[in-house]
Amino acid sequence: MTNSKEKLAKELENLSEKFIEQEKRKVLLESLENDKTEWFRWSAEIKNILKNLDKIEAVKLSALTLTLEQKSESEFCQNTLKKFLIEKTEFYKYYDFKLEKDLKNIKAKSKNLWTSKIMRLFISRSFLGILILLLILGFILWFYTDRETCLEFVDKIIQPFLKAIK
Repeated sequence: MTNSKEKLAKELENLSEKFIEQEKRKVLLESLENDKTEWFRWSAEIKNILKNLDKIEAVKLSALTLTLEQKSESEFCQNTLKKFLIEKTEFYKYYDFKLEKDLKNIKAKSKNLWTSKIMRLFISRSFLGILILLLILGFILWFYTDRETCLEFVDKIIQPFLKAIK
């Protein structure tokens, strides 16, 4: 997993240079004004890469590219997109993807720990004692609230078990 994200970061760097460099940016902006195929191909590739790295950054990039599509002559929009791409390429250039893997392992271990604690709770003597006590108290409460059905339950279900034990 980390290798694929590292590879995506390299691809992001290569694709970003198409917009960062002045001559390559002119080609993209000319495509934006004419048939738009080169522009759409570039923006789709870079959005897919960012989507696989960080979805929030992909949304930001989509907003910036959409703004630039509306105002392709705007220096402000071009500089904003250029600044965004430079920041993201530098960020992912030095990003340690192994930390994400380590964090997932730690989360999985803590999840297993909680599952183990819950299973031990059900097996423990104190829990079983509390459960038996609650059943006895529930049976007594049932006896005082509805004697007829409680005695009928004892006659039909509990007494055969008691006779089998004797």
